[in-house]
Amino acid sequence: ALDVAPRFLRTPPPSTMSACAASSLAFRAVVAPRAAVPRRTSRAPRATGVTCAAVQKISVGEVKDHLDRGFIVVDIRDPEECAETGYRSAWKNIVLAAMDDDGAIHMNPNFLAQIKKEFPNTMSRMLIACDDGTFRSEKACTAIVDKLQYTQCKVIEGGIDAYLAHTPLTQADKIKWRTTPEEGQDLSALIYGVDIRQPGEKFY
Repeated sequence: ALDVAPRFLRTPPPSTMSACAASSLAFRAVVAPRAAVPRRTSRAPRATGVTCAAVQKISVGEVKDHLDRGFIVVDIRDPEECAETGYRSAWKNIVLAAMDDDGAIHMNPNFLAQIKKEFPNTMSRMLIACDDGTFRSEKACTAIVDKLQYTQCKVIEGGIDAYLAHTPLTQADKIKWRTTPEEGQDLSALIYGVDIRQPGEKFY
């Protein structure tokens, strides 16, 4: 009878099986199995929000040195607080917030715009102070540094109360110096070419 079994069912001869086994062993010896890489189960958390710049603070004993170096005190208290304790005429009073008769606190929406108008240069030197140098001063200083990108803004520790206890106001501090025109030679003719004064009128 003829051998008609399909080729894939035929048992290979012993010599062929030995050659395949040897070839398989040689392959496993040359190609080392890859190390198993553990799957990442979680991702590193992404940073959220913007980190605010740290508020720089100085003691009341350091205020004079800062003033000598060109710093200006920015008093952010409301007018009633300023009237209670007094203030130096050289200070800039830019109110951060005020309280109405019902006790409700209202933030000044133009605070940063007023700061920018009064101090156009981002390197302007400012000492921020409220009554006690805590929440309001820190809030104002943080906004000025983070939103306006000013680099020379600091808070007076203890605020105006502590500063005035350390350095009380004098009468000279309360004087507001104003420049007044001085009478001198009339130069209107040089400007207009003719004397345009009315009888008895003086130009300064």
